Amino acid sequence: MLSFSMTAKARKAIEPPASVLDVADERHQDDVDQVIARNRDPLNASIRRGREEIGRGVQASRTIDDIISDGRKRHGAG
Repeated sequence: MLSFSMTAKARKAIEPPASVLDVADERHQDDVDQVIARNRDPLNASIRRGREEIGRGVQASRTIDDIISDGRKRHGAG
């Protein structure tokens, strides 16, 4: 019988230099503000729903890679 143990180490996220973040934020801040303004109610509803699901112990099994793959299939990009 083969037996093994797998452990995962948490890794610290590598943050880009602040100057890179500042440039990205400056270039896209107006677009981000517009998207949030247009979608404020649905975004807040989604946050409330997510918090409620977490409180009930509901967790999605899909990863971000699964979501991206599904989107590409749906839109013909993969």
